[in-house]
Amino acid sequence: MKKHEEAEKENGERWLLTYSDLITLLMVFFVIMYAMSNVDAEKYQRLSTSLSSAFLSEEQLAEVLSEADADSETQTESEIPAEKADDEQGNTDAQDLEAVAAEVKKMLKEKSLEADVSVSIAERGVVISLTNTVVFESGKADIKPNFRSLLAQLGATVKDVDNYIRIEGNTDNVPMNSAQFASNWELSVARATQVVRLLINDSGVNPQKISAIGYGEYRPKVPNDTPEHRAQNRRVDIVLLRDTYDIGESEMLEQASGSATTAGGGTSTETSPAEPGTEGEEPAAEH
Repeated sequence: MKKHEEAEKENGERWLLTYSDLITLLMVFFVIMYAMSNVDAEKYQRLSTSLSSAFLSEEQLAEVLSEADADSETQTESEIPAEKADDEQGNTDAQDLEAVAAEVKKMLKEKSLEADVSVSIAERGVVISLTNTVVFESGKADIKPNFRSLLAQLGATVKDVDNYIRIEGNTDNVPMNSAQFASNWELSVARATQVVRLLINDSGVNPQKISAIGYGEYRPKVPNDTPEHRAQNRRVDIVLLRDTYDIGESEMLEQASGSATTAGGGTSTETSPAEPGTEGEEPAAEH
């Protein structure tokens, strides 16, 4: 009778084993759910291996690891994380732009034009800055005949780069008042448009990849407080936009379904100083 009672007592406590197994399985389940909510292939692989080693036999674990290695080896380039792909694309884009900048600098040096045309690499891309005095007559938007060939060569150098090109016109803050241009806005836009037209017609630049914009006096490089500073602010910039700044242009081009032109915007950059002159009705400065 005593032995029978002891056997019943032992059987009554067996539910604890089932309970502990259930708690363990729940813990494993929630750990897996947490890991899946924070997708990380490397961490997931480590978790999977760890769980497999705990619940699988040696033969089963070896089979799982073999399949994981095979999947890793067959990963294609399209499966590379987006952030890494973007970094690689950005590096390639930067290298291409640096090569173009170096080629333009070499051409300018050969023609002894470093004082009138500057080349710099900014966050938004390569900026080729032309002083207004070397490209345009005072108060006019017509490109000087002796500078047209150089602009055509610049266009031929940059036209094959798969980047959008933005032409930016800038003036100083002296009010413009002439029969042809009522303000600095009109003058800056007209000059940028003339450069765009030349690059398309004489250099073969794709009109879908280029735009013109005029900033007037509102993108100065330096304060307009001296004739020398005003001369620095009078310029036309040819900007080769980096891929990260091309997004808006690309979307507009797709929406236009083959439209010949696109619009753009941005900021101005450094340029070499030029000799001050006169323009419009202001004898102290040129636009």
